[in-house]
Amino acid sequence: MEIFMFIMFMSTNLFMILILKYSCDGNYHYNNGMILGVHIPSEHSGDEAVISLAQKEYKDFKRFLIINIILSTASCLLIFLNMIISLFVYIIWILGFCAAISILSVSSHRRMYSVKEKNGWIIESQKKKVFIDTRVSAEAGKSELSYRYHIAIIIAEIACFLPFISRRAYGYFETIAIFFVCSLLISAVSWLMHIYVNHNERTVYSENSELNRIVNRTVKCYKGASMLVLSASNAAAWIYAAIAVLISRRLTGTTVCVYILIELFAAFAFIPILIAGIRRKSELLSANPAPIYVDDDEYWKSGFYYNPDDPHMLVPNRLQSSNYAFNYANRGARIIAAGLTVFIAASFIFTIAVLVPFVNVKVDIRTDNSRLHVDAAGYSSDIDMNSITDVQILNELPDDGFSKINGGATDTYLVGRFKGNTYGYCNLYIYTGHTPVLMVKTDGETVFFNSDVDGKLQEIYDELLHNMQSSSQFR
Repeated sequence: MEIFMFIMFMSTNLFMILILKYSCDGNYHYNNGMILGVHIPSEHSGDEAVISLAQKEYKDFKRFLIINIILSTASCLLIFLNMIISLFVYIIWILGFCAAISILSVSSHRRMYSVKEKNGWIIESQKKKVFIDTRVSAEAGKSELSYRYHIAIIIAEIACFLPFISRRAYGYFETIAIFFVCSLLISAVSWLMHIYVNHNERTVYSENSELNRIVNRTVKCYKGASMLVLSASNAAAWIYAAIAVLISRRLTGTTVCVYILIELFAAFAFIPILIAGIRRKSELLSANPAPIYVDDDEYWKSGFYYNPDDPHMLVPNRLQSSNYAFNYANRGARIIAAGLTVFIAASFIFTIAVLVPFVNVKVDIRTDNSRLHVDAAGYSSDIDMNSITDVQILNELPDDGFSKINGGATDTYLVGRFKGNTYGYCNLYIYTGHTPVLMVKTDGETVFFNSDVDGKLQEIYDELLHNMQSSSQFR
């Protein structure tokens, strides 16, 4: 399991860093009249101040990538020591990595804008101009690649979930339902983004209307294709899991692992298409016979887009041309950005709260005042001994297709709320590989637990059995 997790996380990290390098490399070179997201007049693109700053920022960018390759590798190696600590460190690294990317790109942009201001390269006559190509505007919503293909994908996802509605009693239903909801949400978001791209990609690049039409339709096709690939790959993961469970009538570890691998593929498969689209766009614009120059850098001077005169909530990202940026002058954009920030922060805090108890799992078993207490990693069962209807000491945990509802399940422990095909909902406090296992039943719950202390479980079993016999004689 540790090897699988290491390979999965390590390959994801390296791919993510590699994609970042290729998507940001162009920012450090003069392209489409800009460098580091700042418009620089072509006659000054080779000035010492511009070139030296771009080279310095590029060195810092490469150093950033090397440092993060080392940090990500270290976080993945922690899997072999403690998986929970590794996940905790990995989450911190991901958040730090994303924040650092933003800080790095924004800082570089601001420094280049300062060079532009210092040298007086701001063209006042071009600052407020707005160019509209009526031919391009007339094609809003049109694309060679229709967003309606997403409907077929969503229908297929829903169809694969319908057979499980009659199988709610099975232990795997909750997990399958989560897989389905996640898949449906990703497909729905991809569909909406495809619609948005088709209706809003109408940028004016040139006085040549035909070139504008070709570039905009090309961008729509590549971005639309990336959304379709994301949706289809994500759907493939869910459909595979659904079919595998329907055939085997259980949710196996192999099925989960394959599902995760396909989802990881889905998470990154669309990125090369976006990069190909960027390159194709650059190729088309490289031969632009009549480029239109608009000096709108003042709206980006902070590193973020702020234009009160632009009604759009989203605009193409100046620093990452395959992405979109919020217009923070738009009230709706500010609300959504704030909501996303709160959501990410809350998710981070919640994840920490969930993971911390699992750093060092210890099953604690004790009896007092005719009550049995079992707890581990924040989960607990408090049982009145007089309510126990059955107690058995087993050689091992029954093979009942237990699936986790909430809690933790690793190669070393099973702790939390589970559901079995026969036993139904159960509480498990199990050291994997330790025997025997004690099963305690009441009218309301079933609990399985064991101990890593020799003789402890036999002692508890004898006490519970004696109490049951005494209660029976009394009645």
